[in-house]
Amino acid sequence: MFSVEKIKKLNETEFQVYHYINEHIETVKKMTIRELAQVTHVSTATIVRVCRHLGYDGFAELKFDIAKNERFETSLETYYANFFELDSFLKGLTGQVFQEKLERVCRLIEGCDYCVFLGIGTSGALAKYGYRYFTNVGIQSFVITDPYFPITSTGYKNACLIILSVSGETKEILEQICAIKKTGAKIVSITNDENSTIAKLADSNFSYYMVDEFASTRAIKLTTQLPVLALIEIFAHNIKVEK
Repeated sequence: MFSVEKIKKLNETEFQVYHYINEHIETVKKMTIRELAQVTHVSTATIVRVCRHLGYDGFAELKFDIAKNERFETSLETYYANFFELDSFLKGLTGQVFQEKLERVCRLIEGCDYCVFLGIGTSGALAKYGYRYFTNVGIQSFVITDPYFPITSTGYKNACLIILSVSGETKEILEQICAIKKTGAKIVSITNDENSTIAKLADSNFSYYMVDEFASTRAIKLTTQLPVLALIEIFAHNIKVEK
């Protein structure tokens, strides 16, 4: 609904409003401008500015357009919607909030003896990529893709576990995290939902808010993992490696 060229005009604060609108489209249709300003913690003037940058005269026109162009879920539409989400996600990587969080996490990882990437399924494949990428830049790393890998009481005492999970609710991963936390390991998670259980259990979480996409059977998620690759590589290049 919103073109990339228009989204480019948004600053960091305006991006937060854009994300809320895009993620709560049904709710926003029924909101007043004051209600939207309140839930996004900005002024009504900022809401108006966001609307104008997106090509509308004001909030009322934006709501009218939302009602007129209600999105329906198809594989192709979801695929293209993710390009817009990915564009805004990548822009957010230059923002102050992300950079400060990145700094904290990289210093946390530097304080650990080594990293362990943990994921299963598609996230397991990305965990292997993360392990290889970290190793290539000189960061001691390992990978676990077996959801039943035994966790010893002292095995990860000074390690940083980097947990990859789209839903953030994978039962087997949650069980492993609970066991790992008892060893004193630090946990960084990368999920698609900041309110997921895995995100809440982690010392620090990075979420990417992509539109969930499924195969035709709806049994397999096809949610884009490009943000995960970006975050893995950004971590690797910002962690100081002792020579």
